[in-house]
Amino acid sequence: MQDVNKTAASGMSKASLICGICAIIPFAGTASGLAAIILGIIDLVKISKGEAGTAGKKFDILGIIFGVIFPALMWIILWVTIFSLMMGGLGTSLLNY
Repeated sequence: MQDVNKTAASGMSKASLICGICAIIPFAGTASGLAAIILGIIDLVKISKGEAGTAGKKFDILGIIFGVIFPALMWIILWVTIFSLMMGGLGTSLLNY
């Protein structure tokens, strides 16, 4: 088994954060968000077992949070836009009727 550098973040934790940030990209962000969640959870388990340094824990947590919030936000915006367009457009007001 390799020695663990406890002072540096692991590559998996950095990848989790990067995938979480990339999850804001429409449509491809869903897959990227899922990758961020999986990588973050795997690295958190490795940290708890002592197989990875604790410095990457904050990257893992942020990657998981971004991986959940960004794709959900993108889908909500998409569905609100589609629903609004189906109901008569974005520029109309209910007060005009």
